[in-house]
Amino acid sequence: MTGYERIVAALEGKKTDILPYIDGFDCLEARLAFFGPQVMSGTWDEIALLEAELFHSDWVIVPAPLNIPGGAGIFCDVLTEDETHLLIKTFFGGIWYWRKKPYYAKAFYNPVKDIEDLEKIPEPNWEELRKRVKSIKEPIKRLKDRGYFVTMEGKGSFEATWMLFRGLENTWMDIASEPDLVKKMSRRAVDAVIKLALMVVDECEVDGLWITNDMGTQTAAYFSPKSYQELFKENDRRIVQALHSRGKKVMFHSHGNVMSLFEDFVEAGFDSIDPLDAYDGMDFQFIKEKFGKKVALKGGISCTIGQMKKEDLLKHIQDIVTIGGEERFILSGAGGVPPEMSLENFNAYRDYIHRARRGDYKKS
Repeated sequence: MTGYERIVAALEGKKTDILPYIDGFDCLEARLAFFGPQVMSGTWDEIALLEAELFHSDWVIVPAPLNIPGGAGIFCDVLTEDETHLLIKTFFGGIWYWRKKPYYAKAFYNPVKDIEDLEKIPEPNWEELRKRVKSIKEPIKRLKDRGYFVTMEGKGSFEATWMLFRGLENTWMDIASEPDLVKKMSRRAVDAVIKLALMVVDECEVDGLWITNDMGTQTAAYFSPKSYQELFKENDRRIVQALHSRGKKVMFHSHGNVMSLFEDFVEAGFDSIDPLDAYDGMDFQFIKEKFGKKVALKGGISCTIGQMKKEDLLKHIQDIVTIGGEERFILSGAGGVPPEMSLENFNAYRDYIHRARRGDYKKS
């Protein structure tokens, strides 16, 4: 099976030849540590292909329509950039800053202080933004020609709201004090994500949209199920419906302990949910037993693998693969390989994954 066939089969509850898998490095620092500066001077698709081949991934994620804070993406304007810093402007006028090493990202300016500001923000120049999609058309085709499952990266109902309009802390407070403002911001932000995603769908051979929507700390979700249901759930559902109407898949990502929201995520209609990290308090065994026949589960490998000894890495992977099973499960790292992982452990990790995907991880 190709990577594309393997991922689609897992999303649809069908048998695969080996366990579907996607992984990579967790940040620019990790890529620099393992690839070096010469490789990192390549284009995004050259780096993505090298990373996919190194990990034997089935799935490649494209940095569009919106991958803040992971990077600027094609729909943002670069204001200034050098070897250490990056400053960009979003299509709604927000300003984001990156320090490249050590990695750090922050919204410098949020364009909305109140509902009047939201109403005054003009619509982006959609036709100008549409022209930018052509820059990723050929790179995506090359990835598809190699048999990968290729998705865009976007933001969900909560992340799109705070990243484009109000900032994280303000949006947290707004949920309690200005819920009507949050509703309007979320709807407008998601409208933009959908519009841009469909632009990419119209021009490129993408297979779907992977949306990030971090909603919790290691101990609890940022807000109650009631708040999610009243403010965000319908907008997440609209993303799913818009992409499904074009025959595309929609995958959902949220770090943090979101056990209390998980059933709502399933009801929103996502094709897969990740990353299911025990470090975040996620009970993978419980989730698999309760939801494993309703939605594909992606992830399981903890973001703490950089601190594990080799024997702990092996046991961790064995445990995750045993729980995940052979149906509706895509093995994946919760955060990817961090820069502090030793080369020895990295090679052992790749070997363990290779064997686990084929069911022979118990061999010494």
